Amino acid sequence: MTALENINPSFLVVEDSDEDYAALERILKRNPVQVRLARCTRAEEVLSMLSAPVLPERAPPPLPALIVLDLNLPGLDGRAVLTAVRQHPRMKRTPVVIFSTSSSPSDIAWCYENGANSYHVKDTDYMAFKRAVDLLVDYWLDAVRLPHAASASASASAAPAALEKP
Repeated sequence: MTALENINPSFLVVEDSDEDYAALERILKRNPVQVRLARCTRAEEVLSMLSAPVLPERAPPPLPALIVLDLNLPGLDGRAVLTAVRQHPRMKRTPVVIFSTSSSPSDIAWCYENGANSYHVKDTDYMAFKRAVDLLVDYWLDAVRLPHAASASASASAAPAALEKP
């Protein structure tokens, strides 16, 4: 997908670490494709968005182009988010990229078995972290075509509420 095909795509970042989110945001701001970011710090926030009713007099909110999901969240973990997204009528095609500190083979296997599109282990080294984010953006926004938000079913009974920062 080129910048012309998807002007200012949005990413929903589900990340509880302020440091990791700030680093991700800083790296993305330097990318030629300007990505709008929305952030949730807890799985419960995403689950609340997914269960928000769609009002008949309003168009459903736009979907994020991509969900970047940390597995290790306070309270419910990222597995609950991945499961809910894959079951949601409007979100089930949205790519979900796991971005976690866990390198456990069982975590990796579980995520792929339950619909994750890719799994990246966060590195504590900033340059390695930056490279991973750059590769993520290059792949998901340049190398592949993402489903368009308009092609998602507008008749879904629930949709994510506020997916963008005001």
